[in-house]
Amino acid sequence: MINAFNSFNSSIRLYVLAASFASSAVIVQAAETGKRQLEEVVVTATKRSENLRDIPASIAHFDGSVLEEQGKLNLADYLQETPGVVVNSAAPGVMRISIRGIGVDNSPDATIPSAVGILIGDTSFTDPYIGSITPDLSAFDLASVEVLKGPQGTVFGGAALSGAVRYVLESPHTEGLEFKAFSQYSDVDHGGDALTSGVAANIPLYEDKLALRVGFVSREYPGLYDNRRSGENDVNDGGGDQVRAIVRWLPTDKLDIKLTYLEQDFSVDDGVYIADNREERSLDDFLLKQPREHDFSLTSLDMRYDFDRFSVMSLTSLTTKNSYAFSDISATFFSPPPGAPEATGIFSATNHNSEAVAQEIRFQSNGDWWVDWIAGVYSYDYELHFDIYINTIAQDRLLGGIGDITSLIPITIPNLTRETSLLFAFNDATATEEAIFLDFTKTFWDRLHLAIGARYYETVVEGGYDGVGVLARAANNGQAVDIFKEIVESGVSPRYSIKFDISDDISVYTQAAKGFRFGGIQTIPASEADGVPETYKSDKLWNYEIGLRSSWLDNTLQFDAAIFKIDYQDPQIQQKTQTSNLGFKDNVGSAESTGYEVSLRWLTPIDGLALSLDGGEVDSHTSEAFVDSAGNMIPAGTQMPGAADSQYSATASYFNSAFDVNYNLYLTYSYIGKNFGDLAQTEAVNDFATLNAGVSLTLENLSFRPQFSLNVTNIRDEIEPIGGGSRDLPTGERQAIYIFNSPRTVNARLSVEF
Repeated sequence: MINAFNSFNSSIRLYVLAASFASSAVIVQAAETGKRQLEEVVVTATKRSENLRDIPASIAHFDGSVLEEQGKLNLADYLQETPGVVVNSAAPGVMRISIRGIGVDNSPDATIPSAVGILIGDTSFTDPYIGSITPDLSAFDLASVEVLKGPQGTVFGGAALSGAVRYVLESPHTEGLEFKAFSQYSDVDHGGDALTSGVAANIPLYEDKLALRVGFVSREYPGLYDNRRSGENDVNDGGGDQVRAIVRWLPTDKLDIKLTYLEQDFSVDDGVYIADNREERSLDDFLLKQPREHDFSLTSLDMRYDFDRFSVMSLTSLTTKNSYAFSDISATFFSPPPGAPEATGIFSATNHNSEAVAQEIRFQSNGDWWVDWIAGVYSYDYELHFDIYINTIAQDRLLGGIGDITSLIPITIPNLTRETSLLFAFNDATATEEAIFLDFTKTFWDRLHLAIGARYYETVVEGGYDGVGVLARAANNGQAVDIFKEIVESGVSPRYSIKFDISDDISVYTQAAKGFRFGGIQTIPASEADGVPETYKSDKLWNYEIGLRSSWLDNTLQFDAAIFKIDYQDPQIQQKTQTSNLGFKDNVGSAESTGYEVSLRWLTPIDGLALSLDGGEVDSHTSEAFVDSAGNMIPAGTQMPGAADSQYSATASYFNSAFDVNYNLYLTYSYIGKNFGDLAQTEAVNDFATLNAGVSLTLENLSFRPQFSLNVTNIRDEIEPIGGGSRDLPTGERQAIYIFNSPRTVNARLSVEF
């Protein structure tokens, strides 16, 4: 009897893994019938706990344990398997994500805030003013990652114009002591190797009232790029740590309190992540090493009290980001000749620090109401300091400027050095959002579900720009720059949806939702000659969507589809001045995006074999002509950056057991279509396919459940740029830069848990 029970449990674990490898679903098996079925997963993306397939919107779900088993350490490793999602990842924390063709600027180091929100739980890490680092959490001890397609303005305000990526952390529980650990070795073709390790523990502290969950990950990043000038290979290897602690207190059956702290850092001695050719990850334009470091943190207090007929929830959070980067920008002005000494180099040193405090109080219906409702208030307060120092090495050394250029610690720069530099400038700014949001859902005849929601908001951005040096004075008639501006904007972000259950297995839905992104104040001097305005306003879009959800063959096959249309007004685009190649932001014209997405999941009649197929097409283009800062005419109908015309992926996974060992195998083929790195379409990127495979072995019968996984990504070692662009230098030379996909990588992972 005991052996039969253990065998039954092992079968269920295999089935759960099978469905998770293949999709967002899990598999359940009824003890009475022995049937296996696909079952919806529960998500909280809408601030309610709901079955994913009951939500009238497009949401992709990645199970954290499956990401671990497949050795996925970066967002880019799995996000791009989702149709309509394009990722340009250059380095840890340096990433741009586009959803359904809305990204505008796909350069990872763009200073324009991301159109896609990044959230840890319900706390946003999206910058409202100057784009900074993108949190990229390890999958270790994550519950899941959710990708919300389309604007999330009603739920998350200005933090998610075109969609959101939401990390869900594992929560503490009081059921018992739990410990897990892993170590993963990565070997990269044409690059270095790296070791990443982590430990986590769940510790009940007091009866069934108090529990603690802690985690630590130490992560190495292999070097990928070579410096042909110095002869050094794999120069951009770096590392960082993540620390996480969550305390959960349940003083009564009605009160739930959770305190979360998370911090992560990264540093690299030479943060090169671009190439000057399309054949290999190398370049020879850099004279200087380029140290970088960044860190971010989250502190949040989440409280919920359940009354008989409604619940009250409060979320208070503090987020911080700090980033320092020293960059060689010599090639911005000239192409360094062979043998050029370091002293002729031109550098840019930037320091970016931000802090945001958010408070949300939410009321939500419980029990027997004639309508399900959510109502709440939201307050967001963001402070930023940003400074930039551009100079020649010779001038800096002569006047005692930054000193040791390999240092990662910014120092005070003397006034004389500032005044005689190419540029020294700083920007102190604040951004606030105050909002009231409402959401109502009503069901008629158990089949028709109507929902309406709205967010009423006001945003205020205040900031200034103070600048001295040659470039600042040249843009301001020989005078130092001293600007202070304020932008106040308000509006409504509504959401409407209708869902109709044709039967228990088939439903259709339609929805319309609006999103917005903060406007702001320029981060470089305004210049009529360069077309640099003092401010830029919010951009807004409407997403219209029709979808189908269906299950067949006793819920062993699911087929879903959606078509969408996006109207995008006043897109914010990053451009660059012709005199100094400094980035600035502007609103230009309008755009639209249309497309479709389909998804199929099938538990085949062959026990243990699951198949999945995802695909879609996007036609995202400008709908008005305009002239960019380089004088290029961008005609209506130009494909938007980050808008791959097509994407699809197929996965086959097989799960079984032999000799008390559970083994899991999978094979995934993914393709991403052609797009461009900028609106001027100077360089085509993407248009390639990758093949990934893996196997894992688990000894379920041992108390510490050891698991060994071997995964290979990009098996065929396809080398293609995923970002880049080109321009003409003042010297008449043509300069091109490229960011490449990851090469073939072998990951060997060993984990234990008990």
